[in-house]
Amino acid sequence: MVRTAVGYSGGTTESPNYHRIGDHSETLLVTFDPQKISYAELLTVFWESHNPESEPYLRQYRNALFTMNEEQQKAAEKSRTRLAEATHRPVHTAIEPAGKFYVAEGYHQKYLLRKSGDIFRELQEIYPDAADFTASTAAARINGYLGCYGDRNQLVRELDQLGLSVQTQERLVEHISSSCSRFAGLTCPVGK
Repeated sequence: MVRTAVGYSGGTTESPNYHRIGDHSETLLVTFDPQKISYAELLTVFWESHNPESEPYLRQYRNALFTMNEEQQKAAEKSRTRLAEATHRPVHTAIEPAGKFYVAEGYHQKYLLRKSGDIFRELQEIYPDAADFTASTAAARINGYLGCYGDRNQLVRELDQLGLSVQTQERLVEHISSSCSRFAGLTCPVGK
């Protein structure tokens, strides 16, 4: 994953926002490097990250996968069929062409990072422009780690590439290792 942005897609309303979403759904745009992770691998993460059996109660909050082209559409539909066959349960997640994506308001972007105090403040200094912050690969990666995603080796490999001071790197590792079981006991490798 290179970057993420929270926003609205799947509808026809022009310029939706949180208070005037119209017929759009809240969604997450994932930009990825196919040389590092395949679309099939992203589909696996997608199916594991929500309850596909959940029936939609509002269009705004429905489970949906928006595809960017016919190849993605076919792969997504095939993966949905495999999941339904493997679980013997109905899959209610919609699969539709993406259409136009509208970036959500700034306060919706990188939600876990925004709640992280000093880590967020340091990233704001690096990316004072809200659009640059939203588009930042580092902010997306840090937000993911704060959500307990990724793995120890990956974090160790890229920690010094995230643009954080040594002190903030230590805070990030301390927070993640105390909050996320897969990172338990990890100590900051920077400066050692």
